[in-house]
Amino acid sequence: MKKIVFVIAALAAVVSCQKAETVYTGETVQLSFRVSREATANDTKAALSGTSVVFEDNDKLSVFDGTSNNIFQTTNGGDEALFTGSAADAASYLVVSPYNENYVQQSASVLRFSIPEYQTATPGSADPNALISIGKAFKGNSVTLYNAVALVEIVVPGGLEVKQIQVAGAKGATVGICGEFTFNANEKTLTPVSMKNVIYLNPKEGDDLIAPGTYYVAIRPKPDFDNGFAIAFVNSSNQLYKRTTDNKTLVIERGHIAPMGELNTTDYSASTSTGRATLRYADGGVQFTGTLKTLAGGAGGFNDVDTKIKKIVFMAHTLYPAGSVVSNGPNSDVQIHARIEGTTVYVCTEAPRIDFYSTSTRLFKNFAALEEVEFNDVSTMNSAVLDYLFDGCTSLKSVKFGNADFSKVTNFSYMFYNATSALEYVDFGETATTAATTMQSMFNNNQNLKYLNLGPNFTLAAAHKNMFLDTARQTSIDAAGDDAKKCQLYASQAFYDDAKVVEDNDHYTQFNPARFLFHAQ
Repeated sequence: MKKIVFVIAALAAVVSCQKAETVYTGETVQLSFRVSREATANDTKAALSGTSVVFEDNDKLSVFDGTSNNIFQTTNGGDEALFTGSAADAASYLVVSPYNENYVQQSASVLRFSIPEYQTATPGSADPNALISIGKAFKGNSVTLYNAVALVEIVVPGGLEVKQIQVAGAKGATVGICGEFTFNANEKTLTPVSMKNVIYLNPKEGDDLIAPGTYYVAIRPKPDFDNGFAIAFVNSSNQLYKRTTDNKTLVIERGHIAPMGELNTTDYSASTSTGRATLRYADGGVQFTGTLKTLAGGAGGFNDVDTKIKKIVFMAHTLYPAGSVVSNGPNSDVQIHARIEGTTVYVCTEAPRIDFYSTSTRLFKNFAALEEVEFNDVSTMNSAVLDYLFDGCTSLKSVKFGNADFSKVTNFSYMFYNATSALEYVDFGETATTAATTMQSMFNNNQNLKYLNLGPNFTLAAAHKNMFLDTARQTSIDAAGDDAKKCQLYASQAFYDDAKVVEDNDHYTQFNPARFLFHAQ
């Protein structure tokens, strides 16, 4: 098999990365290209050419030949590196760093790619997966890779505990800084396809905090970020500290760095270290359930049926530069906002958590297309009632309560009732249910349930009639003795023993051990 050989010089980026391989088979030709660095002006915004750039051993590129995305890899890194691989014979090639199996070539000169919403903090650099540079190569000619992103520089000082850094373009306005884009290698231009408003810089896997140092966030280049930037960080207590830049209009060019300075607790104000964000849904004015349906294009009545929203994600201590207020009523001194992206709704507050109001009956009523809900940093007021929580959510498949605190909930009755046909996955995390007085029909008729994690702190309420009536019935009906096909139940041994006890008609859980494979926690 013949090979295409690329001789690669330093890129106009900070580091490179490795991705999973794919295999290409087909007719190939031998080619040689020399790649040089893009020249960048040395101006007040700082140019990437002022940053040392090297390839690492075993780095990979994407080479597009018009029909396939081919891996080219180097053995030895450095300022210049030899990349080799195989591709089809073509008039021209799009060369992209780093390799990514999800990139899409749209024409001989245009690539579709994504600037990640979630990026990993890399000391002295940016997330390699976000440092995208692209060039067009011809047979026998040199090729230059051009930066498709700009960078924001942020310094984490010693002594400051930082769990996450958030960057948002334009205070209070709808301005996308990440998401899907196309890049024209001929014109060196970026065109938005589908954008998001906030980028989250997280610690590397296994770390709880971002270590002191200088970090870069890859963002969409834009000549007119009106009202500048909003920068925030979350400390180890989940408190959000934020500030906005003084720039009325911030210019960030492709291939440049915008220095945002050092994080601190003087210029950055604590958004709400003790403030409360309480989610209400029936205040006559602002209300959660109706406002979400309005965001999705519906009439917005509490009983109206929504057929668009497929996923709802709750996110506390989070910037919300754009969106609608969905709760700002009594018992709350911090607004809760929501924004819709496609079929996903993000419910956000700058407070450390989102509290459900004491009466939250049918909070998700008639979200008929809803398939998935994720709760992050959610808790409740005292004596909270969550009965019929997902009433009318007939497409619901997965509910993840994460680190939710439901220790103040008294009423769980019929929580998943009338969400029976699709529900497969429920995970309560490690929440305690010590205040619960009733769990009547909580999982009644959830016949297709495949995974139920109640966690080690879930205890059975005194009233629990029909809690598991017909639960997992279809999951196990065809199991033929195969434990792997039963509903996987994770709970404490005490809960399992209590649930199996046969009592009188008013206290019979209807729990059928034959339908579950129990895992003690």
